[in-house]
Amino acid sequence: MPVKKAIQPKQTLPEKVNELLENNQDHELKDFLNDQYPQDIAPILENLKEEEQIFCFSLLDLEIAGKVLTELNSETQMMLLKTLGTEKFGGIISQIDVDDATDIIIQLPEKEKSALLKILPDPVQQAHVQELIHYPPESAGGIMSTDFLRLRSDMNINLAFNYVRRQAAEYKAQVYYLYVVDNSNKLVGVISLRNLICAPPGDLVANHMSTDILTCKVTEDQETVANTISKYDLIALPIIDEENTLKGIVTIDDVVDILNRETTEDIYQGSGISDEFRSDELISGRVSYAVRARLPWLLITLAGEAVASLIIASHDKTIIAAPIAVSFMPLLSGLSGNVGGQTATIIVRGLVTGDVDLKNTMKHIFHELKIGILIGFICSIITGFIAWQQHSASTLGLVVAFALICSMTSAVLLGTIFPILLQYFKKDPAAASSPLITTLLDILTFTFYLMIISMTLKHLH
Repeated sequence: MPVKKAIQPKQTLPEKVNELLENNQDHELKDFLNDQYPQDIAPILENLKEEEQIFCFSLLDLEIAGKVLTELNSETQMMLLKTLGTEKFGGIISQIDVDDATDIIIQLPEKEKSALLKILPDPVQQAHVQELIHYPPESAGGIMSTDFLRLRSDMNINLAFNYVRRQAAEYKAQVYYLYVVDNSNKLVGVISLRNLICAPPGDLVANHMSTDILTCKVTEDQETVANTISKYDLIALPIIDEENTLKGIVTIDDVVDILNRETTEDIYQGSGISDEFRSDELISGRVSYAVRARLPWLLITLAGEAVASLIIASHDKTIIAAPIAVSFMPLLSGLSGNVGGQTATIIVRGLVTGDVDLKNTMKHIFHELKIGILIGFICSIITGFIAWQQHSASTLGLVVAFALICSMTSAVLLGTIFPILLQYFKKDPAAASSPLITTLLDILTFTFYLMIISMTLKHLH
């Protein structure tokens, strides 16, 4: 009877790379890596040993190597710089877009940064990187690209069309919109490629451009840029300076990266992790790096909970006299912390998207207050009934119910007001993290509840 061959499951990309490395199939590995997307190669490299990372990276074609470099975390980028040397690293940098090159160079120590800037082979790229590097990383100027096409308003259509075709072919420029400038490089209009093609060859560009242009200043925050592109469904947005000089553009692919970073920062801050640290380094970087990112808020929480424990200890006589009432403290703390965290998350998200407007602060506070009272009322009835039935003490049920509705209402107010105040003072509202709110609520809840128990102690027996 013939033996059937077992069906081999399809290999994943990391498995294939590891197999080729183990079998020393260098030529096949080179062909395989250069046939993959850079976004797929980068995570494979990051999970290899350092010597294997260097070897695999050296097998990449120059253009692919540049694209992969932009996808790697900063620790791997710095390791490759030290290994390859400034000159070879600069040759790879020259293959990537100016804004991506700037993102890499700006992280370098001053000595390596200066050396790398001097050896960039393309003087135009060198000049653009030196300009971009002076903008704050999270500003419009820090994320914009200088790889785009611009037209003069006094060009005729035929000349403009030939110019666009030549420039797009020579520099591989992406053609989203064609921005029109005057003799001083001031932005005066925009024309789509479609309108350029359809216009009569002898007409001037100025006669077919639109002067209704959405722009952002180089100093504006990257989140403002992202929200503008998202709100108006743009593919690209021109970035200008105070004199209306066209400096660069931000494209939709940049916006995806911005929103991803901003969302990651908000999630981390909402969990009590500092936004000063890179997300990729928190996962795959040094242990000490991750500890420094996570420990500060935990120490603040520790201090807050220590205060809460002192408050509990100060009511030791009440606790000894009514241990049954004290058994509901974790329930009060848990429900209040959860509803406070929910509210803070909703308000922070609303502030980011623009759904929560500071001009209508009182409206939002009263809206959340009504929700808090209703949720607290429902939960307090259920909790009070449970306390009454479990311990056959109607007074205990009333005390727990009253404490819970007050605690949950306070939690909603705190979760609403805290982020709004931070936004008002130009701070990131995401800093109103759940751990901080939960800790403050524990202090307030335990103090309030134990005071009520102390005052009603004679009715609880």
